[in-house]
Amino acid sequence: MKYLLLILFFGIQFNCIAGQADSIQKRGESIELYSSSNFSIGSTHVPLSFFKKNYFGGFINDNDKGNNNYINKIQRSGLELDINIGLKIHNSKNNINGWYFSFQNMITSGLSYRQGLFDLIFRGNNNIRNDILLSKTSFHFRNHQIFHFGKFYERFSLGLSLGNILQEVNGNFGNNDLIGVSDPYSWDIVVNPNFELVENTSNLLNKNGNSLGLDMKYKGVSSSNKFKYDIEIKNLGLILLYKNIKKMNYDTSFIFSGLTVDELSDINNFSNDLTGNFEPKITNKDHWLVTPFIIKADVLYQINKIGVLGGLFFRNNSQYLPMSYMGINYKNHTKIEYGTKLYYGGYNHLQWGVNASYNSKRIKSELSLQNCFSLIPSLATSFGLLLKLSWKIT
Repeated sequence: MKYLLLILFFGIQFNCIAGQADSIQKRGESIELYSSSNFSIGSTHVPLSFFKKNYFGGFINDNDKGNNNYINKIQRSGLELDINIGLKIHNSKNNINGWYFSFQNMITSGLSYRQGLFDLIFRGNNNIRNDILLSKTSFHFRNHQIFHFGKFYERFSLGLSLGNILQEVNGNFGNNDLIGVSDPYSWDIVVNPNFELVENTSNLLNKNGNSLGLDMKYKGVSSSNKFKYDIEIKNLGLILLYKNIKKMNYDTSFIFSGLTVDELSDINNFSNDLTGNFEPKITNKDHWLVTPFIIKADVLYQINKIGVLGGLFFRNNSQYLPMSYMGINYKNHTKIEYGTKLYYGGYNHLQWGVNASYNSKRIKSELSLQNCFSLIPSLATSFGLLLKLSWKIT
């Protein structure tokens, strides 16, 4: 229902904007609608077929589980869905200054874990003879709605971001946590995990937390207009969680040697007794977090029709490895440009992507496939798709 309301909201906004286009044009102003949608899923070790079968169903065979690496190697897996819809109102004097307003729905999920923990869950402990370390094991899931607004100039923009925290889940294990499986019939478990979660509410506006952040972007260009660069910081600020915060923290160690016959015969009561000891504590005490801000930098050097480009991307508090890329674009037409890029980082390792863009006086569009190998799900470990659109109405 909330997504239907959002669609209706922005549909009404766009209709109102279009309806006022004539009056805006009389004042000499121009207005631009834009959208950006980015979806990606990836892992440093398991192929896309693993995620596909987990979501759609199917038998997970050994090939779907990826390579069997060193058990204490750190692996990562994650998913991101980032949708932005907004508008720019250009100044009547020079058409390069003005105001911007946008709505963002950001959903991300990430895990950092040891290879041995994955093997223990999906392959069993038959081939594991060493302790599985749980240090640097962490995860998150979040769903944030963020409203951005501010002022933009020819080379600089500055604004604020106001967020509704629909869901925020974070968890990590202690530096000395481990699972000892040297004896296949008796496991030594030493754990000190910390879990914290805030769930969504049925109220459209009154949530369990909010955020406030700063948006900044600077664009530079050389005197010859061949070298261009931009640096962007988005949603740099704080999150305030203030009610219905569920927290779990347990410092414990025990030996697990299987279930008794009585426990197996009465598995429901045993399960209730076990989970009853791990019930979360609910608190309404204010809790502050740093926002999952991003830092992004891009450079472009244009040589006639060929552009050589590169960049960096970092997202805070998300198990996301800083990502870098480099690539080449070719402009064979005044309006059409296409190219290829190599990416490294994020929730995976090396990716080879392709992109194409169309630019006219009123319409701009860009489509990027971040990993061509994703067309073969049994081989690729990531998939990413980016779509950008903008329409200058007046």
